[in-house]
Amino acid sequence: MTDVRQMKAKVQAAVEQADSGAIAGTFYDAASDRLFVTLVKGSRKISVALRGRDFGNGDSETVNRAITEGIERLGRTPIG
Repeated sequence: MTDVRQMKAKVQAAVEQADSGAIAGTFYDAASDRLFVTLVKGSRKISVALRGRDFGNGDSETVNRAITEGIERLGRTPIG
């Protein structure tokens, strides 16, 4: 069983570390075992999907990399 609260906490910590001005909204889909993360900064918005196994064995490298890449994409996303 995946602990969704821990997954969300890891994502929030990764967002704060990557860019403190960005806001993250999360939604967990139990059927696909994915955590969908919506990153918002100003009027720009993107989505990132993380698998449950990305959070496995306590290693946050995959999560940090996905969030950092998402924040970088967020800067290149058109407004709207």
